[in-house]
Amino acid sequence: MRFIKGLLFTGIAALLVGYGVNRTAFNEKFPFLEHAGQTDLAEKIQVLTSPEGVDLLVAPFTRPEEIDYMLVEDKIMVLLNDLRLEKGLLPLTKNETLKAAADYRAIETQTSFSHARPDGTDFYTIVLTDAYWYPYQTIGENLAMATYFKDEEGMAEFLFDGWVESEGHYANMVHPDFLEVGIGVHYDGEFLYAVQLFGKQNQ
Repeated sequence: MRFIKGLLFTGIAALLVGYGVNRTAFNEKFPFLEHAGQTDLAEKIQVLTSPEGVDLLVAPFTRPEEIDYMLVEDKIMVLLNDLRLEKGLLPLTKNETLKAAADYRAIETQTSFSHARPDGTDFYTIVLTDAYWYPYQTIGENLAMATYFKDEEGMAEFLFDGWVESEGHYANMVHPDFLEVGIGVHYDGEFLYAVQLFGKQNQ
């Protein structure tokens, strides 16, 4: 069995090899993706402009109390498989067990935004439990979090773009060995947490 583990700025890319973090380059490109310890929206979205200098945020954004998780997850799934098809790879199929595990992991990341779970065990231990049993040959995980400042599809695109810009996260998304995926999100009223759990089962 193989599992992937590597820590990246806004999350974790679980991959066959570890990847170094170029935190400076990422923060320059996405200055509004910052640590969850800050709570003021103005601090997190200081310079939200396009490369051409056109303001993308023209008015204060009122965060909703609740969001439609399915809209976020479905958009991420579409973007993920579009990316794989562009690279000549098979699309990933949804796996309900990985989906349930990703939902649980999304909640866990609010407590511990890490590939280490709140109890200190590695991320993949969730699929070794009776509730989320997944007999994997290969497994990987991507995490992301950001202040909620767009609608559901906009946030999905924002987080996905962050994964694409990260070597480790991107490698997970285009890894040819992965055949299935579960996508989970969690929203705490301020931050949106997203998890991709990739897998290939033992035959």
